[in-house]
Amino acid sequence: MTHPFQALVVEALNLMHPRFAAAHGREYTPTEAEEPPAARKVRERSFVMEFYHEFRRMWDKAIPVQRGLGHIIVQGDPDAPARQPDLLFWQLGEHGAPDRRFGAVALVFRTNPSAVAADLKQLARFHSDLGYPHAICVLIGKSPEAEPPVDGVTQILFDTDRWHVVTQPVL
Repeated sequence: MTHPFQALVVEALNLMHPRFAAAHGREYTPTEAEEPPAARKVRERSFVMEFYHEFRRMWDKAIPVQRGLGHIIVQGDPDAPARQPDLLFWQLGEHGAPDRRFGAVALVFRTNPSAVAADLKQLARFHSDLGYPHAICVLIGKSPEAEPPVDGVTQILFDTDRWHVVTQPVL
């Protein structure tokens, strides 16, 4: 069974509009992909912004709370290294409980292989070392297969031709 947070991520991805998410293109050329992790994932930026927009629309409708996730927000982690995944989710503490780390999400083009490897490694560290229970790597592109499994990281495949998630999350 898919965890409600993973289902929320999939829903936000499937709500994204291609005009906004693909504003910087849908893939890297081989030359661009050779740049140090493709100049820090420049093409992924519009995907991240559109994903956040759709997530925020669902947050405004209290969908995470309705699905039993409580109040979750996006914010950085002061205890983390300077380079962090694209989005870090926290669950707000209620009834005197402290806020807690909840999810780390990275969106990366399959045509940016060095960034894919770096993001998977980074998400695994955020899961194991910092205690984020949900570490999700959204792999953007045409390939129907996930990368080799990485402990603690869920891979979600987003097909830019069909413009939706093509498989259930792969562990």
